[in-house]
Amino acid sequence: MKSAHDIVIIGAGPAGSTAARLLASQGFDVAVLEEHAVIGEPVDCTGVLGTDAFIKFELPRHLILGTIQTITVNSPAGVQVTHTSEQPLAHVIDRAELDRTLARQAETAGATVYLNAQAVDVVRDSSAVVITCRRPDGELRRLYCKLLILAGGPRFIFQERLGLGTCPLLWRSAHAELPGNSLANPQVFLGRDVAPGAFGWAVPLRRAGRPFVRLGVNSHSNASEYLQKLCADRFPYLLPTDGRLLARTWMLPIVALPRTAADRVLAVGDAAGQVKPTSGGGILFGMLSAQAAAETAAKALSTGSVRRESLSEYETRWRGRIGLDLRIGTLFRRLFSRMTDADVDELLRSLSTEQMRRSLRGVISFDWHREIILFLLRHPSLARLFLRRWWDADAEPPFSELPM
Repeated sequence: MKSAHDIVIIGAGPAGSTAARLLASQGFDVAVLEEHAVIGEPVDCTGVLGTDAFIKFELPRHLILGTIQTITVNSPAGVQVTHTSEQPLAHVIDRAELDRTLARQAETAGATVYLNAQAVDVVRDSSAVVITCRRPDGELRRLYCKLLILAGGPRFIFQERLGLGTCPLLWRSAHAELPGNSLANPQVFLGRDVAPGAFGWAVPLRRAGRPFVRLGVNSHSNASEYLQKLCADRFPYLLPTDGRLLARTWMLPIVALPRTAADRVLAVGDAAGQVKPTSGGGILFGMLSAQAAAETAAKALSTGSVRRESLSEYETRWRGRIGLDLRIGTLFRRLFSRMTDADVDELLRSLSTEQMRRSLRGVISFDWHREIILFLLRHPSLARLFLRRWWDADAEPPFSELPM
């Protein structure tokens, strides 16, 4: 393991590998540290990616396991709203293979990817950043770099230590992929008994010609228990013979860090909280932010100015690309989290009319939620449903935690 590099990136997910590819292609000496033995595993993701990402980043089609053109939203009382798009909204992907594909692209561009290299300590001084890695045999090795990019997901110990702060709000997420299928299209499930403050989902897909269903839940707590209940209530025939799901669980940061740039340090993707506050999806936003990080890092290293004052240009860049969507999405999430199940039922009844469905067709996007949120909040009868709980005494202020 070489000890000195221009840039070290912690994490070989989509954001980290995208930044690595862009920087290595410009001739910088880039090292990527991946703590696992196999890139992309374990999978901590729903694995649904909007079509914009395939276009923007020219992703290969072999990643696609299924295509989403129709989606059904279910209210707590069973009111359904189904939307069908003329064009694909998103693709169900092999998420592990996506990570491996992006890492291979980074290596082809000249980056060095170290596997089984868990970063356990980071020390920064005026001349360099020193990263200590632990190998599987317990051996510790140190790498030196001029600039560090944190892309290792929502574990904020290094962010706090380096002056970036921590995410003020996390969702718990759990999912399982089960053999079998009776779904015509993906489903979203709402309600406090399903997923308090968030939602559950079911997505059909095929692997090697066999049908599967991905089930998942985002919630403020007990995501695994809510996932078990969702499967038992809605899809009991998918449960294993012992009745228990083996779910994969992880954390989702749904509010951005207070700062994403410090002296010699940038944070991208989930490590910066750059995810959609409405859904927790972060692949596209992370890759777009990785572009901004690579642009800023290349300029900083070329000029020799790696202080926060120069690197703060990164925050201007990524907020210019996704910041407004984060702010509007955060406001919507806060308003939605106050709604009762009866409010949600009433909302979906209003959205189920033919006239309303026609109005929605032009504003629905899988990746960019700004337009549909503004449509809902500008519509007088719909806005009333969101605002009726505005001043509930036991609710948090709807404008708290808005990313600036």
